[in-house]
Amino acid sequence: MPDDAALDALIAKEALRDLATRYARAIDRRDQDLLRSVYHDDAIDDHGVVFCDSAALFIAQQPEIMAPFAITAHYLCNQSYRIDGDKADGELYFIAYHRTDAPGSSHSIVSGRYLDNYEKREGNWKITHRRLVWDSFITLPAAPEDMAQLAALGVMGSAADDRSYDALPLMRRGQ
Repeated sequence: MPDDAALDALIAKEALRDLATRYARAIDRRDQDLLRSVYHDDAIDDHGVVFCDSAALFIAQQPEIMAPFAITAHYLCNQSYRIDGDKADGELYFIAYHRTDAPGSSHSIVSGRYLDNYEKREGNWKITHRRLVWDSFITLPAAPEDMAQLAALGVMGSAADDRSYDALPLMRRGQ
């Protein structure tokens, strides 16, 4: 039988994993309320030269930052967490796909790591400081025949009008 400390660590790690997936969903669905739920009010987001300021400003600028992209998909890979009471650190590997529309459609794939500091306040884990390490970047033209094949497959992903809102009623915007 696990001791209380081991159980608390397991619960905290699961809460941090949930936080990570909510961030990815919020970015890809352009859901500012959900994005706000992953940061403490005084948090800092450091995306390097792309953005480095308060998380509140990062959230407010999302419509402008994401405007060039028809679709994005953020994938989380390896996740390592260390917990010390109500503070935690995490290193999360990511791959992020970005597609722009015609004219000049392109696919951009970036990878790197989120270096996160977290705090549990009022019973909720949230990010206090996020720093990015960029490991790779590649851009390729989006061939018209590839886009036609993608459209032929059926429903494609999108942002605020994504099919997931109809298919997953328990995962409404902001939640």
